[in-house]
Amino acid sequence: MSINTLARVFTPHGNIVYTPNDFRQTLRIVFAGMIALSVSSFYNTTYGVFYVVYPIMLLSLVPVFNRHVAKQFVFSASINCVEMVIIIGYLSQWPVIMTLVVFGLYVMRFRFMSQGPLFLFGSMGVVCQSVMLNFMSYPSTNWHTLLFSNIEASVMAVCLSALMHFLLPDVEPRQRPPLIEKNAARVRHESLLSGTVVTLIFVVFQISDLSDSLSALMAGVLILFPMHYRGAVMSSLWRVVGVVLGCLYILVMQLLLYDHTSHMVLMMPLIGLGLAFGARLHVMEKVGAGVGFASITTIGIMFGQNMHPDGDLVFSDLYRIVSVTVALVATLTLVFLVHLILNCFEPTRYVIEPPKDE
Repeated sequence: MSINTLARVFTPHGNIVYTPNDFRQTLRIVFAGMIALSVSSFYNTTYGVFYVVYPIMLLSLVPVFNRHVAKQFVFSASINCVEMVIIIGYLSQWPVIMTLVVFGLYVMRFRFMSQGPLFLFGSMGVVCQSVMLNFMSYPSTNWHTLLFSNIEASVMAVCLSALMHFLLPDVEPRQRPPLIEKNAARVRHESLLSGTVVTLIFVVFQISDLSDSLSALMAGVLILFPMHYRGAVMSSLWRVVGVVLGCLYILVMQLLLYDHTSHMVLMMPLIGLGLAFGARLHVMEKVGAGVGFASITTIGIMFGQNMHPDGDLVFSDLYRIVSVTVALVATLTLVFLVHLILNCFEPTRYVIEPPKDE
């Protein structure tokens, strides 16, 4: 489905629906991403990836804005900062206990995601926790700057979302997505499967020096959002295609501008064009974290990390593509193994119940 959508981006849509609401959402993502990147670049923020990726994620995954969305987003970031101080500041001297606490927090957040109403709180908690645990594990990290950047970026993301929805409101009211009924065993399966795998990813990133592999970390975390094996396989395929598209676009853009990337007047139109391509594809797919979402988050992560052309650009892009691919293969292997283990037990067996006859 995503590949067919990708092939028709430059052609008449045919059966693909692109509504006025989708067009408004595309514009909101593009303008919010450009504003966030401009603010991050102007103030030369240390953790620019927070400032750029958070608004893109919020406006992409949640097409509406209300008080419930804002409270979940800001509260998730705030409670994460408290948890990180306790985990890294007090429990790092006991690695086993720290890992068990991290596992418990992940399982709790994926349980929120599985049950539905607090999906945004759980998903942002997973992303926040994974990124901050990775950054805070390195001695060179300034904790105060990291924690403040996380809170400030979250508030800015909510403000940008509110502003974009005010300036570019939907043309017609959106229908609420249908609720998915899940039995207790499926909820336990999804939360334990995702929590176990992301904890293993945390352990790998703690043991190894992978400070420059944020894209790989995010890829491994984001493909777990479907919270079941088949969904993770599809999500990983979409992620690889999206990352490759984003990296190739950035490579072409950097080679065109090369030593003129400091000129924001030249950079922003090209960045906006890349975000528009990915955002348009994202709203056409209507699959959540698909190819388009992977493309725009790749652009946000790479420019949020203040990528400049003073190094080997070809190596930099290829490194990201290879590292993401390796991370996805390893993550899928873990998902498959944990899925088999959990399905051996009745209380955690993943079984989709047939629809009830009316």
